[in-house]
Amino acid sequence: MSASRCSVCPREARQLRRGLCGACYERTRKRQTAYGRWTPDRVVAEPVRAHVDALNAAGISKRQLAKLAGIDRSVLATLLHGKPGRPPAAWITSGTAQKILAIAIPCDPTEVAADRHRIPAVGARRRLRALVSAGWPMSHLAAELGVTPSNFGPLIHGRSMVTVRRHRDVVALFDRLQLNPGPSMRARNYGLKKHWPLPMQWDEEAIDDPTATAAVKRRPAPRPKRAAA
Repeated sequence: MSASRCSVCPREARQLRRGLCGACYERTRKRQTAYGRWTPDRVVAEPVRAHVDALNAAGISKRQLAKLAGIDRSVLATLLHGKPGRPPAAWITSGTAQKILAIAIPCDPTEVAADRHRIPAVGARRRLRALVSAGWPMSHLAAELGVTPSNFGPLIHGRSMVTVRRHRDVVALFDRLQLNPGPSMRARNYGLKKHWPLPMQWDEEAIDDPTATAAVKRRPAPRPKRAAA
């Protein structure tokens, strides 16, 4: 986190309170208190702490949250865990509270999550399988993603977690190819054999939901019966 300049003196600080460095803030507080004009710059911490927990549950890590809010991670640690030997903070500055509460809980955590954050691979896997069913060879998809065949295999066949960056790459590839039939009949037949739905058979709002199912399940065409001898 970069330092900001105090609005009164030339000092720079990583955390300003009311736009002031620590020394200027204390002088201002004492002066205004003496005049009876001081309003404490703090709010109850518990609602802010609950919002942080909700953001974490939605997939935003504490590191990413501090980055999005523009606060130092030590401030977040004090809010959640307290300082050494002390309980979590009961109060928090209103400025910090506003920065944290301004971060909306995302419907899709990948929109704001850090690239290295790991999420369930189900959405990425479904998209890749759908593209294979649409005729796109696995070798082509692996090349598009810049991964080796040995790494692509676990991704499409059963890896449980992927990084947010990989998920975004797969989503971008799926969005680009889903309406274009692939060139490989072999890939289509493989997808059909595996009962992998086509891209159009997935609801885009549900494809990342582990409990969702495709609109229509593909089944191989029955083999023609042999004529009786």
